[in-house]
Amino acid sequence: MYYIKDAKFSRITEHEGVPCAEIIVSPGAALAPDLYVYVARAADEEQYEIIKMLKSDASLDIDWFDNSMHQAFHVIKEEEFGDEGWPEPAKQREQFKLNLLAHPDLSVKLKAVLPPYSNNRQIKPL
Repeated sequence: MYYIKDAKFSRITEHEGVPCAEIIVSPGAALAPDLYVYVARAADEEQYEIIKMLKSDASLDIDWFDNSMHQAFHVIKEEEFGDEGWPEPAKQREQFKLNLLAHPDLSVKLKAVLPPYSNNRQIKPL
């Protein structure tokens, strides 16, 4: 399970044409990586869905120049998120989303900056 120490709204961006909020999530565990979580409105306007997540392995020691030997950001696929075992990964992902959106002022900020849901989406959320 990924424990959230802090979550900060970064910016509005698009992923495959869908407006998303980029949220930088700091871990509560010592060696866990930062996550960049992309959240969009769900069909139910009061809900949100995670569209994409990136794991940050960026390091100022090796990423301050164009270092082709190190990939600082990795896409986290749906099946890769969460620990094996109990609870099952799908429940861990849902709990992560609930914990993220419960972070102080984050839901208020998302409601203010994200445009309404669009029916013409081409991507499947995480």
